[in-house]
Amino acid sequence: FYATSKMNYVKQKLKQIGIDASIAYSSGGRIVQGLTGLGSIYFIGTFLSAQEQGYYFTFSSLLALQVFFELGLHNVITQFAAHENAHLTYDSDYNAMGPNEYASRLASILRLSTKIFAWISTLFWIVITIAGYYFFSHSSARIEDCHIDWMLPWILLSFLSSINLFLSPVYAIVMGLKRVKEISKIRFLQSIFMPLSVWLGLILGIKLYALALSSLVSVVIGLIYLNKQHIICQLKKIWKLQSSYTVSYKNEIFPLQWKVALSWVSGYFIYQLFNPILFQYVGAEVAGQMGMTMQVVNAIQAFAFSWMSTKIPIYSTYIAQRRYELLDILFQKTLKQMLSVCLVIIILFLVTLQYIDVFFPFRISNRFISGMPLYLLCFSIISNQILSSYANYLRCYKREPLVVMSVIIAALCAVSAFVCTSSFGMTGLVCGYTVIISFIELPWAYAIYKNKKREWQQL
Repeated sequence: FYATSKMNYVKQKLKQIGIDASIAYSSGGRIVQGLTGLGSIYFIGTFLSAQEQGYYFTFSSLLALQVFFELGLHNVITQFAAHENAHLTYDSDYNAMGPNEYASRLASILRLSTKIFAWISTLFWIVITIAGYYFFSHSSARIEDCHIDWMLPWILLSFLSSINLFLSPVYAIVMGLKRVKEISKIRFLQSIFMPLSVWLGLILGIKLYALALSSLVSVVIGLIYLNKQHIICQLKKIWKLQSSYTVSYKNEIFPLQWKVALSWVSGYFIYQLFNPILFQYVGAEVAGQMGMTMQVVNAIQAFAFSWMSTKIPIYSTYIAQRRYELLDILFQKTLKQMLSVCLVIIILFLVTLQYIDVFFPFRISNRFISGMPLYLLCFSIISNQILSSYANYLRCYKREPLVVMSVIIAALCAVSAFVCTSSFGMTGLVCGYTVIISFIELPWAYAIYKNKKREWQQL
């Protein structure tokens, strides 16, 4: 009895700070990611040279070009699936129960998204393989680091990444079915075994091939868990439902997606352009320092944003049911929780970086950026968390009002990155980025959020 009471007390306290089962897996995965990230820092620093580290992180930045192919479609799929699923329930055998209109439209979304992503993932594999080969073959860093074996690792990584891209609409549909906990658990397992596979690969001396091994592990974990949790069974039954009501990509999805697509493509220029530009203008070593730092920064952002991202299906459900008061109460509460968590972790990261060399046999801090660029980058994390929250909140209405802002900000970031990096190196790059994100984009996004929320809730 005492143990049960104690457990209930702990659950109640966790609930007060916004931690439910979905967040527990999602944020738990981020905690593991943070811990394994420390291990990755050691293994990357030990088994890769400073130049190889630059290739390692630039690989990831180039793979982020998949946003130009996926164009935010998986995010839109989750919103559409959640709106249809809000009117359905499921029996113990995972059969959809509810009005035929909504069940049929959900099946239509599943079939349509699978077909589209089959084409997208194939095109991505072909284009990114060729583009990456051209980039690394003609970069200035290639002249200095001709001994580095990068070609075959890049080809394998591109292929396996295209398979992961093909699986993304499945994860999106499952999120829309409010099985967020299951997707969060998949991410949790991936956050454990993917870095372990990288470590193993580096220990075995396969160097850049370790990234391809990690991508393979991601695919295997996803497929095994989807099958084990009967998610594939549920999706098969949805697939077989009659299509008396269908979702039109042209008339329904595309009008929202093209706006989301511009925002997501803009996001590449805002968030992913650092490494390729530094790789080209400053060299592989500095690109590696930025990549190592951004690995930690992205982990902080992803962990804190778990509080917000796991609520997206709930936001969509409240909107479909026109329960706006509950929607806004939950959003504001979640935003405060997320920012508090984010600020605490940023402080811990900066303090840890001051003393990290005590725990390593070499000066690992030299593999990170330092000084003013580091502090500015950490400051921008808070701005990005708020921006992402506003964007996801507004998209739950199945609309995209931030497209013009995103395109303009992306253009400013791209121009600033090229001009500032070529003139002032890494310091100029980070300064320009922080000014644009924190003092131009954030106030602009807040004004749009306030105006559109008031307008849409009065309809």
